[in-house]
Amino acid sequence: MLSRAGRLTLLMLAGLVLVSCAPANERPTHGALPGSEAHPTPPGIPPTLTASDALRLRPLPVPSPGVAAASPSPSAVAAASPSAVAAPPIVRTIAPSANGHVPADAPVTLSAVLVGRGADLATASLTVNGADAGAQIDKRTPREWSIHTSQKLTAGTHTAKVFVRDASGAAGGFTWQFAVGDDPPNP
Repeated sequence: MLSRAGRLTLLMLAGLVLVSCAPANERPTHGALPGSEAHPTPPGIPPTLTASDALRLRPLPVPSPGVAAASPSPSAVAAASPSAVAAPPIVRTIAPSANGHVPADAPVTLSAVLVGRGADLATASLTVNGADAGAQIDKRTPREWSIHTSQKLTAGTHTAKVFVRDASGAAGGFTWQFAVGDDPPNP
């Protein structure tokens, strides 16, 4: 037989099960639709969500800001950059990696991806230890180029430098060191 405390616990557990199985309250089954007007909520029923004013449809100014009235479409008008200073081109995805090590028994492939941010790319160069590397340039798009060369290099630390200039005259570049053989580069 259960003690008085055990029967009370069992009775409370049974009551909890019965309450949790009661029918759902009379709340709405879906929220307000965007653009709909809010209706007053009857007393005793929880209010439903109302559509945000940001979702309501409203006419746009004609013509759109920054677009001339005679323009056939917004895409036909060039908009000025919000930045007062043009972004210079960047060098990314270099090989070999900065402070990296490559084996001494094979030609070393040096490469970099060049990205024009403010204008199309115009010129690029790659030097190894201050000498022109005779690199090839693959022009993927007017603003993304790849520069690369393959050279047999002596064991030791070497310095590679990529220089890039875009059509607006903005310049960028990157210099890094790598080691051929077992000698680590000097940081």
